[in-house]
Amino acid sequence: MPTDLALDARTHVPERQSGRASSVANRRLVSLWLFATYAVIIVMIGIGGYVQNDDAGLSIMVWQPISGVIPPLTTAAWAHMFALYKTIPQYQIANPHMDLAGFKAIFWPEYIHRMWGRLLGFVFGVPLVWFWLTGRLERRLRPWLALLFALGALQGLIGWFMVSSGFEPGHVVVTPWRLSLHYCAAVLLCIAIFWTALVVSKPTVDYVPAGRAPRRWAIASIVTIALALFAGTFVSGTRAYLVHNHFPLMEGQLIPPDYAALHPFWLNWFANKAAVQWNHRLLGTLTAIVTIGAFVSGLRADLPSRARDAFLAMGVLVFAQYVLGVSTLVSKNMNLGLLHQMNAVLLLSAAVWAVFELRGRAPT
Repeated sequence: MPTDLALDARTHVPERQSGRASSVANRRLVSLWLFATYAVIIVMIGIGGYVQNDDAGLSIMVWQPISGVIPPLTTAAWAHMFALYKTIPQYQIANPHMDLAGFKAIFWPEYIHRMWGRLLGFVFGVPLVWFWLTGRLERRLRPWLALLFALGALQGLIGWFMVSSGFEPGHVVVTPWRLSLHYCAAVLLCIAIFWTALVVSKPTVDYVPAGRAPRRWAIASIVTIALALFAGTFVSGTRAYLVHNHFPLMEGQLIPPDYAALHPFWLNWFANKAAVQWNHRLLGTLTAIVTIGAFVSGLRADLPSRARDAFLAMGVLVFAQYVLGVSTLVSKNMNLGLLHQMNAVLLLSAAVWAVFELRGRAPT
């Protein structure tokens, strides 16, 4: 996060930079832009989840950042794209009877996903240049925001790195660890932009003596949410949600009998569906316990209204997250799974917001 911005917020040193960049109205404008970018990323995460669940991510065999904006418009163009798809294992092994209509059904979700990524670059990049050139960006924010833009561009490369793994012999889906890398990088960028928007909107903070315990609970929640989120990427990548569709037991046992089926043992955590799902269940339950603890701690303490709102949001979102997770598992309803993925980012954001609101230090 922007180090000097965070430092000013912790020590309650007023902003000394004069001019347009430090005005209240301008801060509000910049923060609204950042919050809008954050919302665009949330939607993109949802679209990406749909593409993954629909096995549509491998439908576009080429990466064309500029010319790829134009979809196939003629019969010949569609035939060319379909012919490229026929060369990969997913078609040859999983979809050998697919016709052109079936190909179009998986092409459009991936196309929309890629176009949404370009929209994200436009939503973030164009205002960034305008704010910069018109003097509306504080100097210390400029390199940080430029770095975030570069990370967004890198995310496009990571996405292609993930997709290309599905073209390898014998692969009908992308490699789970590359999927995990792509999703986690998107979440990291999303949270970095969210934190920056919070700092811009509220650069200073008063020390809250009663906030020490709730802040620790919120930090613990961030850790457990992040771990559960990471484990969830392998549930999606290995399709582990298709096995052991009962809750709370698995095959009538607390730990599934095939938990350690692979050797070496650590491989089970990333490739064994039973182990992958059980680990996610465990981390999800731990996340619920810790986050509820943070929720109770935050509501019992004498906190400012914004901080209390953050802890209240944590409580509501973690309840929804647990219900969505269990419902997705037992019903195999992937629409619920998409909500589960998107709500995970909102839950992590709420915990980050809680920490942000209580980030002040005691005066020396």
